[in-house]
Amino acid sequence: MTFLLEHPLSLLTLALLLSLLQPADKLQPLLTQGLTRLGRRLNKSGYSRGYLKAAGMGLWLVVLLPLLAAWWAIAELAPWPELLDVLLLWACLDAGRISRRLPQTLKQIAEQRNLARLTLAPLCLRQTDALSELGLRKAAAEVAVLRLAGDFALACWYLAGGIYAALSFALLRLAVQAWPCKLNDWRAFGTLPSALYRAMAWLPFHMLALTLLIYPGSRRAVRGWAKGSLWGFAAAGRLLAVAAAGVNAGLGGPRRYTQATEYYPKLGSGNQLRSDQARGLLLRLALALLFWLSIGWTLTLVPLLYD
Repeated sequence: MTFLLEHPLSLLTLALLLSLLQPADKLQPLLTQGLTRLGRRLNKSGYSRGYLKAAGMGLWLVVLLPLLAAWWAIAELAPWPELLDVLLLWACLDAGRISRRLPQTLKQIAEQRNLARLTLAPLCLRQTDALSELGLRKAAAEVAVLRLAGDFALACWYLAGGIYAALSFALLRLAVQAWPCKLNDWRAFGTLPSALYRAMAWLPFHMLALTLLIYPGSRRAVRGWAKGSLWGFAAAGRLLAVAAAGVNAGLGGPRRYTQATEYYPKLGSGNQLRSDQARGLLLRLALALLFWLSIGWTLTLVPLLYD
């Protein structure tokens, strides 16, 4: 019994339940804003691109290394260090915010569109002020796919490499949100953290995309897989393409991060995303994550029962 209480999968499950019951709504924006303010001290328009790339990676390391050292020191002194793992995972998981905000957004779109824009705005980089009903649904679906995939990647790194791997990935994830390469001002500064994040997320994103192929509509999803390579981050593109094609809808297309409109590849099918399809996509993602969690528990409990 003590083994199960201290097992990483038990701690991850506890953190996930805590996130669903009480999301870290205020903590995550504060962490992102803090990294943004630190980045602005080094990210100046007059500096060369090479310097900005090195500065972005250097700042991430400057923040990470003291965090790792402090974590080790606190864990050595704490009476139950596993509780720290739960708190870190809870602080970094987006599942709680997504499970509350996005269904709420989809409900508000039809009658309270302005309120839906305000609800969605803290979760995405794009400007939501001018989004149409279809644009809001697509933005909500893309946010759900990418945020929950980030949670899945965080869980994979925690189970595979322990708390220090999870802490490194979590800080990368925050850095990518704080120094977004999609904006010109941050493109050079965020290049290396973004590349490292993509390298660490590559396998978990593909694992989740392959999981979505088991649902009805898998033939469409397989056909949509190839289009994902057109996306800037191919693993995320394939995941979005499979998720959209599986419900026979389209994602991607134009969006605004600034006043200028940017055109992203269209993924999935050519059909417009309906409200019921957006909800179905959210349900598929939740079941896919539950599938992997159940696999983990099965692999953990079966050897114990046979022993």
